[in-house]
Amino acid sequence: MTSGPTDWTSGERVFAPPSGTLDPEWLVPAVLETAPGHSPAQARDALVRGWAAIRSGDAPPQGTALADVAASVLSEAIRAFDA
Repeated sequence: MTSGPTDWTSGERVFAPPSGTLDPEWLVPAVLETAPGHSPAQARDALVRGWAAIRSGDAPPQGTALADVAASVLSEAIRAFDA
């Protein structure tokens, strides 16, 4: 583990991303809690794909349990973090 500004030892990563930002990596546990049986890598990939779609003006991918949960978690995080 390093001690850079975006790793798990910095305050923003431990408590939450700064207001106005969204860190898909930080949301992995929320996805896994609602969509058990998936790996952290699968959850992260679903979040990254969803966040990329949202940032480009599209809706996040849906249609699978994992994608649906990732889209929901992203939607809640966008509201919570004003991202």
